Amino acid sequence: MIERIGDLGQNDRLVALLRQTQMRVREAQVAVASGHRTERWDRLGDRAGMLATIREQRGLTASFLAENDELRARLGVMDGTLGAIGEIAERLRTLLVARLSDATGPSVPLDAEVDAMAAEVEGLLNRQLDGAYLFAGSRSDRSPVALPDPLPTTVDASLYYRGDEVVLAFRADVDVTIAYGVRASAEPFAQLVAALGQARAAHASNDRAGLEAALMLVQRAVAGIAELRGQVGAVGNRLEAIAESQRAALVQLDNLISEIVDTDVAETMSRLARDQATLEASYLVIARLNQLSLADYLR
Repeated sequence: MIERIGDLGQNDRLVALLRQTQMRVREAQVAVASGHRTERWDRLGDRAGMLATIREQRGLTASFLAENDELRARLGVMDGTLGAIGEIAERLRTLLVARLSDATGPSVPLDAEVDAMAAEVEGLLNRQLDGAYLFAGSRSDRSPVALPDPLPTTVDASLYYRGDEVVLAFRADVDVTIAYGVRASAEPFAQLVAALGQARAAHASNDRAGLEAALMLVQRAVAGIAELRGQVGAVGNRLEAIAESQRAALVQLDNLISEIVDTDVAETMSRLARDQATLEASYLVIARLNQLSLADYLR
């Protein structure tokens, strides 16, 4: 078969253009079906580096947000526990007022009530979450509180506390570190334990001065526990503000990623229609050329 050199070169160019157009059509069809412009990084050009940076930032932000949510859940349990301990302190105060009353004092079973409250306080201060003790400082693998019998009558946490005094810190964001947590050695707890001990001892000996001292001590404990609860709440509020900012950042980062990788359906469909029309026209030209005779070529 005789072919002119010019026709051969033109044919090669035509075939190459057809292949490029076919590839664009396939990519457009995949982009419309998947919602992504391309699955290949080398097709993103200058945007590939930007996309990698944005995705890295998104992963870091999402990690911080998940950890912040976990800590806020931990603080929520701690807040509920402090609330329960505060209610016990309030109950002890009410019982001591009743015990000091001439009318009701002799009938108040303060000893039995104190024993029950002491057991509740010990259990609450030994509360765990996900296997870690909440009020033990950094020694969260062992129960921090063991109340002796008889109960202490002095404000001294070393008489019952087995944790440490490490202040826990948490990295809430790239440049944000927050101290958090409450230890069972905190003074309001030691005051409550001592008030329980004093109340029991004074009740047994009918010591009015001792009962009054226990009442004053438990009142201080009530105020102190409320303050601790406020501190936990303040940390939780700060974490919530940070988490809200991180959630907003994730939305913005997702939008940036979408601008890079997601398909503009209208634009892609328009381009797909043009390329398909080009292919159909090219196929028609090739079909007509194939019908030409040798004489047509030699003209």
